[in-house]
Parts: sequence; structure tokens; C-alpha cells
Amino acid sequence: MVIGHLPNIRYLFAFTGSTATALLSARGNFLFLDSRYTIQGGQETVACTVEEALPSADEALARKIIALGLRSVAVEGAYLTLNRFYALRKHLPRRVAIRHRTGIVEGLRAVKTIDEIEEIRRTLRLTTQAFDAIIPAVKPGIRERDVAAELEYQLRKHGARKPSFDTIVASGARSAMPHGLASDKVLQKNEFVVIDFGAYREGYASDVTRTLFLGKPSSEHRKVYRTVLDAVRRAEERTRPALKGRSVDRLAREHIEKAGFGVYFGHGAGHGIGLEVHEAPFIHPRQEERICTDMVFTIEPGIYLPDRGGVRIEDIVRVTPSGCEVLTSYTKELIVL
Repeated sequence: MVIGHLPNIRYLFAFTGSTATALLSARGNFLFLDSRYTIQGGQETVACTVEEALPSADEALARKIIALGLRSVAVEGAYLTLNRFYALRKHLPRRVAIRHRTGIVEGLRAVKTIDEIEEIRRTLRLTTQAFDAIIPAVKPGIRERDVAAELEYQLRKHGARKPSFDTIVASGARSAMPHGLASDKVLQKNEFVVIDFGAYREGYASDVTRTLFLGKPSSEHRKVYRTVLDAVRRAEERTRPALKGRSVDRLAREHIEKAGFGVYFGHGAGHGIGLEVHEAPFIHPRQEERICTDMVFTIEPGIYLPDRGGVRIEDIVRVTPSGCEVLTSYTKELIVL
């Protein structure tokens, strides 16, 4: 099998560079690196032989496939672009079949080891510490992008290597945009502020969303927030091994629907997290795969009211043999500033 998706290569061989191609076979595992990374690869990789990719990764890969006498190679979908397919086909004899495969390594990654779970815990700790540090700066008159910049500074100050995605700060009517990246909009009184953020520390991501309120929330504001909060808690309290992803989604979605806001919750209720900020398992209405012990994923329902604003609350949870452990420690109660 040919592996080209970098998070999968890191998972299998511990390589942390920005480009690599791997071949897994019964006769050995081979990691093809260009000259920028051969020394690094020799120092940090495990369970593979490092070879320089000359004159290109495709040609080096093809030579190895031929040398090993392979008659068929599976290529993971994240790697097999049309260009890569034609490059491999050009360098391989017709007797070698190229087959498309997806999700094999991702399926292994979905179930976390104790070490992986502990690394996610450590990343979450610095993430929540950074969020605590920026709360005094969240006030009317400051731009969304300034909140995001301060949060990303605090993430690095507390030990993050980089944010795990572009920080979302969306206030007022913009908080009804689930992925409303920070803009020049100025925060104002009597509006929600949705902040969705995360970090990488040593390879594993965090992802947290909290919704704040500036000023005095109305009864409608409190109703919307309480509905989302109760949906999160319901899903966290009832998640168990062997539930399908769609069943976990349903735990949160059903509560929001019963409160009359179902049409305003359009995205899935969660996603796996690990070496990537979005990975298996996926928690959405069409997901038939079952969750199992030591899977780690987010639970993040929301309500988004056009022209009025929105609320999202997001935790990271770990599936245990008897239920669900919430790894995110930050309060979910409405913070009013």
C-alpha cells in the first residue's frame, strides 16, 4: 500500500516533515524523502527504511514496487490525485495493478492509545489557559480580529506550536455564521460572541468553542444558550460504546428540535480529533459507523439565527467502556461580560 497523507505517515512512522511518500509491504516498509528531510528522517522515524526520493518520489516508488515484484498496490485516496495516478502508471509496467483505497489508516487512528489521549489532555490544558488569559480583553469596542490575534498569541505563550485552524471570532449577527472567521467588526454590547479555537502542541490538536455574551442577555438569548447547553450535556451523558455516529448526533439534535430550533442547526454534532483537527469518527446524521472505547471526538451542537446571532458550545470527549469522559475542563455556563 502507498501512503501519502502526512498525518498517516506520522502515525505509522513518527516522521514530522512536510512531504513524504511511504510504501508498506510484506517485505518491508519504505519511506521516500527528498534531500531536505533525509537526515531528519533517519533521526526520528521508526519501523521503516528511509530512502532518498530520486529523481522524484513517484519514480523512486515505482522502482521499489518493481524491485519487490509486487503485482498490485493499493493507494490511499488522499494521495491518489489524477496527476499521481498518471505518474505512477507511467513508471509502472502494466502488469502492476493500481487500486484505490480509503480510510484504512484513518480507521486505526480513530481509536486512541493512552499516550495519545494524554497528549490531547495536555493540549487542551494550554488551550483553556490561553482562553482564560484573553477573557479580560473581550469587551465592546475591540475588533474580532484583535481578539483572535490575542488568543493565538496566548496559545503560543502557553506552549502551542501553532493554532490547529484559523481562529473563529464571530459576534452579533455574524455569530450565526458557523465558520465566521474573525473580521474587522467591532464587538458591541448586548450580543453573543462565538469563539472557536484550538492548538497543536506535539502533533495532537485541540478544538474548543465557547459563546460569551456582552452586556445583559434577554430571555431569548438565555433560552437559545440554555437549549444548546442542554443538548451538549444530553449527548455527553448518554454517549456509550456501540452507538452509531448518527445516534450520538441524534442525542443533541433531538433536544434542539424539540425546543423549536431544529431548522437552525445544520452541521454535524461532532468530529474526531487527533493528529488532525477533523478526522474519524464523524458525528453526523448519516454516519452508520459505531463508536467504541477510546475514540475521541467533539460534541458541538449549535443554533444559528440569521440576522440575530448564534450559539455553539464544543467539548472534546473520550468514549469509555461505560460511557463518556469530558476532556474539556472549561465551564460551559454562559459567561456574561
